[in-house]
Amino acid sequence: MAEIPSFVKRVGDSIVYNGDGEFIFYVPEKQYDLSIVKSIGDYISLLGVINYSIEKNGKSSGLKLFNCPTRFITKPYTFEKVRGVRLIKTDKKQDYRLLKYKKGDPIIVSVKVPEEIENVEQMMNLFVITGNVPNTIPYDKLQNYFIENMDMNGNSYGLSLQMFGIIISELCRDPKNLDQPFRLSKSKDMTNYQTLSIKEISKMISPYSAIISENFDDSVVHATMNKNKNVDIPLEKVLMGSDDE
Repeated sequence: MAEIPSFVKRVGDSIVYNGDGEFIFYVPEKQYDLSIVKSIGDYISLLGVINYSIEKNGKSSGLKLFNCPTRFITKPYTFEKVRGVRLIKTDKKQDYRLLKYKKGDPIIVSVKVPEEIENVEQMMNLFVITGNVPNTIPYDKLQNYFIENMDMNGNSYGLSLQMFGIIISELCRDPKNLDQPFRLSKSKDMTNYQTLSIKEISKMISPYSAIISENFDDSVVHATMNKNKNVDIPLEKVLMGSDDE
């Protein structure tokens, strides 16, 4: 576990809220839809890469990122559903469940979190397969979450950070032009990116990449519409034809 901040304290194996007002987790409704977050009676199992704030007398302390990239059990005293919320200006509007905690409520029920490969699968599903990376994570910090997630579950990828950089550079797109990776956008705001599912990205690289991707019917449409001339793949000329012929 990381260093414990001042607004919480450890009680036995639990990490409880120890401040005034309310501690609030902002959990995207998509994570419930993907079964990454699950309700278990009064308890909730979630992946600790979510945003939070502390509210006192109707005023928020500001949005921050809870950095515990593995699954743990929490127990809020109540929750609230909100729709069409944009947490930061570069984020898209989403529906959220606000998990609320008052003083003495366990934010983490037990720090003895099981090491399970399922926790790694959930992280990969959230970040890579479905492309639901929280925009509050800076682009240049994303690779750390993959490494820490596997490390907290007792293993290692055995890969350098540069390898994850290759994946991230394709997942994160320029929000003004999804055909272009974020790294080419020249934006200095490290949260001004939009992530896509890895299944969608292949359709944007070239007609050949589109036509060999997962959903054939959808891929043929994208292959027809794709006008990317920057990628030269010899086999593409065989399958797609060439204007030079």
